[in-house]
This record gives sequence, structure tokens and C-alpha cells, in this order.
Amino acid sequence: MTLGRLLLLPLAVTACGGGSPAAPIPGPEPEPDPLPQPIAIPAQGTAATLDLATWNLLNFGSTGQGPRDEPLQLARIRDVILGTDADLWGVQEVTSASGFTTLLSHLPGYAGLLANDSSVAGGPDSYSDGEIKVGLIFKTSVVDVTGARIILAELDYEFAGRPPLELRVRFNHGGVANPAVVIVLHAKADQQVASWERRAAAAAGLKEYLDAELADEVVLVPGDWNDDIDESITSGRDTPYRPFVDAAPDWVFPTAELTATGVTSILGFDDVIDHILASNEIMPAYQPGSALVYRVDEYIPNYRDTTSDHLPVLVRFRALN
Repeated sequence: MTLGRLLLLPLAVTACGGGSPAAPIPGPEPEPDPLPQPIAIPAQGTAATLDLATWNLLNFGSTGQGPRDEPLQLARIRDVILGTDADLWGVQEVTSASGFTTLLSHLPGYAGLLANDSSVAGGPDSYSDGEIKVGLIFKTSVVDVTGARIILAELDYEFAGRPPLELRVRFNHGGVANPAVVIVLHAKADQQVASWERRAAAAAGLKEYLDAELADEVVLVPGDWNDDIDESITSGRDTPYRPFVDAAPDWVFPTAELTATGVTSILGFDDVIDHILASNEIMPAYQPGSALVYRVDEYIPNYRDTTSDHLPVLVRFRALN
């Protein structure tokens, strides 16, 4: 049974031996608490493609930061995920594990895993309950999670206290189950030179790890990279992700298409800082031109105050054969 399945199924308790009375069998799961009425978000995912997204949820579950109306923020995140209809979401800035569980209860057909979950090797040691965390949300009909761990914990400072979450998965797509590795990343923020240096050091460590450990595997790295890939948000600096950019075609940012068009993935700024990195093993299946900053703020009133300051970024792949 995969981790993804474990998140969805209640645990049945059977009778004990030795004459002990049978433990009660849990009844039906309670209905999720009602949320504000949904807003329709047009779909971007398709049944014929593997659709991958990354999205920073802006302190989701925190009562002191981000949007103040927590039920409303949860409802709008629900609307975006269900409406967009992507198969897999790398998410960042989830503060509350219980809030994440509540969100999943409102996402039929999806499961999820947060970085500090007890099933994540090294997760509880790397992430505390009160800090922002990375996670994965995925369609159970398309994705099976077979293992999860925190990587590069030795670069905790360089990753601003949030080392990447690595997940072993199977994509059940096009009638074939394909193994892959998904790494959810949240890099150091800010335009300061010291922050750029930490992003650059984290990138160097990540590339060394990927080249050494995952060079022949399908790898996808959705994340809030907190910088662009042509030039840095730090004035006068090159992109801190130059090692990946120069490593093409072994490593490719399909979201580079977005940088070239001058769109933004964070409100109030001019850069795409949310990107998806892919290994050469999956790039032949990439659907050219599919990279998208999804302007869900055009459908959600007061989006920045109710939902997030980041916009979802999506890419699409054909069936993996």
C-alpha cells in the first residue's frame, strides 16, 4: 500500500484474541466543515496529459501571517486546485499540518503529504509544527507515493530552514506506471546579496546531489525558487541557478518560456520566481508552449488578501512511455 493510499483510508480495528471485547469499528468519516461558496476556476489539466503545478500558499494555516480569514483562504485554495485539475501540486508555505489535513478533506480524489509528516524520513527533525513547510498534493488516480524523505538537511541554513522534500512516486498515466522522483523546493527569499549567496549555495548543493544520486532517473523539481533564471532579482547579479541553466539538456527549466515572455508569478513584481526543473529523461514528453502562469487572480476577488501573493505555475507532459 502506498503512502498516498494511507492518507485516504481510515484504519479498521479488528477484534483481539483471548476473549477481549472487539474494538468498535469506526463509523463514516464526518463531513468536512462547510466553507464559503466555491468560485469556478477554468480547468487547465487534461485527461491526456500529466499536469504539474507549483504554488506558494502564503502562510496557509497561520493565524498571524498571510490572509486573515483562514476558512476563506482554504476555500479559495480548494477552488483553484479542484478547478485547475492538475495532477500534482508542489506547494510551499504551509504552516499548519491540521489545516493541511482539513484542506485535503475538501479535495475529493486528492491526497497529500507535508514535509513534517511522521512518514517522511527526517521530516519531523527538519520541520517544526509552527514553521512554514513544503508539501505535495496529488490525484490518487494518477500518482502513487512510494517513499518520502528530507534531503540536503546539511544545507538547512542555505535553504532558509526548509530543506527540500524528496518523494519517490509512480505516475499511472497512459496505461503505464512510470517511476519518478519529485522534489519540492522553497529557496531563500529577498533581494539582498546575502540571500542571493544562500540561494546560489543551495543550488550548487542541489545540483551536486542530483548529478550524483539521480542522474538517470525522471526528476521533477517544482518550487518557489525565489529568483528568476535569466538574471537575478538581486541587482547586478547573475541568476543563482546558472549551474542548472548551463547544464541543458541534462537539466531544463521548461518554465524558462515564461521568463522569456516577461510575465510574473508573484504579484507586485516583474519576475517569474516560481519554476519547475526537469531532467532530460522526461523532457521528450514535455508539451512545448504549455508552461503557464495561471492568472487565477482574474477569477478570485481580492486575491492577494484572500488567497496568496503567488500565482500557480503549470507545465504539461504527454504520456510517458
